[in-house]
Amino acid sequence: MRGVGMIPIYLEIRSYMIKQIENGFLVPGDRIPSERELVDLFKVSRMTVRHAIDQLVNDGVLVRMVGKGTYVSSERLATQLNVLNSFSEDIIATGHKPSAKLLSVERIQISDTISNLLSIDCGHDVIKVERLRLVDDLEMALTTSFFPVSRALPIEEIDFNATSIYGQIESLGLRIEKASETVSAEAADKRIAGFLRVKENAPLLKIVRLTFISNNVPIEYMEGHFRPDRYVISQELYRQEVR
Repeated sequence: MRGVGMIPIYLEIRSYMIKQIENGFLVPGDRIPSERELVDLFKVSRMTVRHAIDQLVNDGVLVRMVGKGTYVSSERLATQLNVLNSFSEDIIATGHKPSAKLLSVERIQISDTISNLLSIDCGHDVIKVERLRLVDDLEMALTTSFFPVSRALPIEEIDFNATSIYGQIESLGLRIEKASETVSAEAADKRIAGFLRVKENAPLLKIVRLTFISNNVPIEYMEGHFRPDRYVISQELYRQEVR
């Protein structure tokens, strides 16, 4: 602190950075001044500057890019819970560019829990697909999907390198009709943190979705971990008359 009754210096730095953004001196995508420049400007230690920047990163105001620096975050992308879209469709609707990096595809046998959700026998083969989802080339989510393998569902014909798997499913003549979804909070483990470029134990949105095609047939079980500084979920609610 600079003196008795004064606010901590790191909060002054934080306030300064926020005002720079609010006043348009820094805009989304801009690289902020380096730690050395802020040290010289405020005449404080590098640790104090780092503390202020860490808070802004944790708040989603700034984003660190390994080997590149720290930047003003783009606006968080919103998706509505009452509309069934693919991740790619949601992103395109906001005017941004979705992409996906295919990490793995394997045919495996699954546990009772997932087999029950997909309405298949335990030990039945499924296709497990892991993908890193990006928006404007920035890491947004890590998703793991399971698709049942059967003669009636030509899942193995899907190109999992495609950006939209929903689009691939519907190109096979299968109509996606509905999905059930839950959202919770979960800390990033070391592996997920590495892919999403966040600190281990950083808070993430965990989204679990079960998607159905016609006749209430499950087609995909998905678990995804999303960066909450880049992705937000919104829902419009209506009050019902209480009797």
